[in-house]
Amino acid sequence: MNNLPILTSERLILRSLNINDASDMFDYAKRDNVGPKAGWKPHETIEETKEIISKMVSEFFTDDNIGIFAIVDKSSLKMIGTLGLHRLSKRTGSVELGYVLNPDYWGRGLMVEAVTTVIPWIFNDLNLYRLECCHHDYNHQSKRVIEKLGFTFEGIARKKAVLIDGTRCDLYTYSILKDEYINKELPWQ
Repeated sequence: MNNLPILTSERLILRSLNINDASDMFDYAKRDNVGPKAGWKPHETIEETKEIISKMVSEFFTDDNIGIFAIVDKSSLKMIGTLGLHRLSKRTGSVELGYVLNPDYWGRGLMVEAVTTVIPWIFNDLNLYRLECCHHDYNHQSKRVIEKLGFTFEGIARKKAVLIDGTRCDLYTYSILKDEYINKELPWQ
């Protein structure tokens, strides 16, 4: 497999991230209210964004990464965010979900829509058993998305995350199991 599948929902297209997404990514990645919430510094130039995308794409389908979907708004065809699947463990059948969304699109339920579009692929097509997700203690928006998706809170890794300024914060960890998905125990099913 060289590319992620193209998945669609009512308002979104999920497809493999590529270098042509650099301008749209830079539009949100340069903002102070985006990267720091996820632990990375705002992008300073579009060249930096291109380098980061190239690195991300080079890590598709490695031993510990599946890849990163570009989240595309169907109506405008603008790339408005990413949804990544990292820290793959083939032994345990688990993968970690990470996501970012352009602030111009916050508050519309788009990230919940994106994740609920990719979950069937994770559990049915990839046959993974466990989907994990984390957020920094101060990222209440991400926490709300995780709760709406029906992830189960598992615990707090105290001061595990080191932020770009060198300070530490707690990392809240959640999961969804394949059994919960199959038994339709999630709030969006």
